[in-house]
Amino acid sequence: MDKVYTDWVTVKNLDTQNRSLLFRVGGQDRAGVVAKVTGLLELQHLYVEAIQFNLILPEQDQFEMEILTKGTLDNLTCIQERIQANQFLQPDSSPQNTYLYWPEAYMMHLALNTPDQEGLIARISNIVSTPRDTKIPFSAGNFVYLVGITHNSDGPQGGTAYFSVRANIASQSLDVQHQIQNHLLEWAKESCIEEDIWIRDLNP
Repeated sequence: MDKVYTDWVTVKNLDTQNRSLLFRVGGQDRAGVVAKVTGLLELQHLYVEAIQFNLILPEQDQFEMEILTKGTLDNLTCIQERIQANQFLQPDSSPQNTYLYWPEAYMMHLALNTPDQEGLIARISNIVSTPRDTKIPFSAGNFVYLVGITHNSDGPQGGTAYFSVRANIASQSLDVQHQIQNHLLEWAKESCIEEDIWIRDLNP
């Protein structure tokens, strides 16, 4: 039987001069929540300039996520109004086994530093949260920690815009972890950024 998840979303700041919107999301942790939120922004033609995702103490079965998104003022205002009207995130029906207890999970670390392009976080989070073809109850990956930020290669005054990502990813089996790793590397190769990605196994 599916479980219904209801998240909370709040606007922290709409900066009309810099055309950016800072907002927070929280709720019950499960696979795919980062992909869901960033996918909605992508549909609105907005991109993620910075993101931070964390699990919350003490049980660590809840998450909080803060996102700085940029784009046209009309699109930012549309998202702000949808958040304030409680219409940005609809309740999410997912199987009961979409929560992973990460202290007993297999872990890997992802690092990426690459010229900025739209949809990076949405694509990475979709790859991580896609269920794999296995017989185990939890066949997707789940973020334990995620941070991403856009920066200029020559400092604040200019240069090439780069997007840097650091994330710890949990999975229930080594097979799932290896599949996630392979799919991330395949995507990086197809996107011609294979030299910009680094993945490390964190298991003993």
